[in-house]
Amino acid sequence: MKNSDLLKKFVSIRKKTLSLCKSLEIEDYVVQPNEEVSPIKWHLGHTSWFFEEIILLKFKNNKKRYNETYNTIFNSYYKSIGNHWTQNLRGQLSRPTVQEIKKYRNYINKEISKIITSNKNNKKINFLIQLGINHEEQHQELILMDIKFVLNINLNNISFSKNNIPKIKRKLEKWQYFDEGLYLVGADNRMFTYDNEKPQHKVYINPFRINKQYVTNNDYKKFIAQKGYQKPQYWLSKGWEWVNSNQISCPLYWNYNNKGTIKEFTLHGLYSLIGDAPVCHISYYEASAYAKWADSRLPTEEESEIFLKTINSKNKNLNSSKSIYHASDINLSVNNLWWWTKSHYSSYPGFKPFHEEIEEYNEKFMCGQFVLKGGSVATPSEHIRNTYRNFYEPHQRWMFSGIRLARDVQ
Repeated sequence: MKNSDLLKKFVSIRKKTLSLCKSLEIEDYVVQPNEEVSPIKWHLGHTSWFFEEIILLKFKNNKKRYNETYNTIFNSYYKSIGNHWTQNLRGQLSRPTVQEIKKYRNYINKEISKIITSNKNNKKINFLIQLGINHEEQHQELILMDIKFVLNINLNNISFSKNNIPKIKRKLEKWQYFDEGLYLVGADNRMFTYDNEKPQHKVYINPFRINKQYVTNNDYKKFIAQKGYQKPQYWLSKGWEWVNSNQISCPLYWNYNNKGTIKEFTLHGLYSLIGDAPVCHISYYEASAYAKWADSRLPTEEESEIFLKTINSKNKNLNSSKSIYHASDINLSVNNLWWWTKSHYSSYPGFKPFHEEIEEYNEKFMCGQFVLKGGSVATPSEHIRNTYRNFYEPHQRWMFSGIRLARDVQ
């Protein structure tokens, strides 16, 4: 990538992060409703700290930090870099203020822009800047996830976006069949990808079918009506424990009134549940239980990637261009919802982590999590690719996650 293109991309991504926050009040930046959700101001600081840590402190002549305390406050989990503030206590910190963090962002913007402009095609610098850009894009999705959780806690019905959610009529699609055989999965080296997407390798797959559509809200309501949350035979052992200890009885953001009708909180405000829209904010435990109830299973990540390769890429960005932050079309296979796979998140054969301090970027999470595929309405378009591996713990559901079913072929 040319320096001019890299600079343009960097400036654009940094502006977009702030633009996501333009409808927020200052109080919305600072709260932390639970341990998963980070204060929005922390995201603004952390993404700036990342550029300072991996680039400025290595390639800038003056190696002095902008603020020594920021390395503790905004370091997320990089143990090799030093101590960091405990994640579930980020909301304790009233300082630095939002305005101070924005000043920090401006400083980082100027210094990184200088490095890009003066860079003489240093491949390492270019790679690290691309990594920083992609890292910030990941946090843009996290910001939308966290904003939604923060706003939902309020008693008032708050709309983050003033755009209306489109109503799309359901079109029934058949299951798609795939033959058994050797398939190539994983990323090659032609474009930027994360270390966990590589190396490209072959896998043997038994014949399978995968549903072209997501499970809908109406589908999921049937599961609830048939006491799916009360029947242990559908649930993994830890899932059954999670359901009962947390009194889970429906997807996150569903609100029942006294008449039994359902409202769903969205980034567009509180809506009557759209029956034909994909069910959203589902944990792995719920997805697994529903799949068993539906005489199906969750697809593997390899099956999901094989399926994604058949998707027409022209549908890729239908939602993002309209600033719609709620999935409404069950036939849109990308830029809609992440779907859970039954695959544990682990390294590919021949995996090599990123070098030096960024070695901790992905590898340290390869335990106790499951892979999600596809990409959501909140996902930056460049992160919607066949090989992208999202991952979360099985109980988590504040991300934009849904259900796609698969079946074995005998």
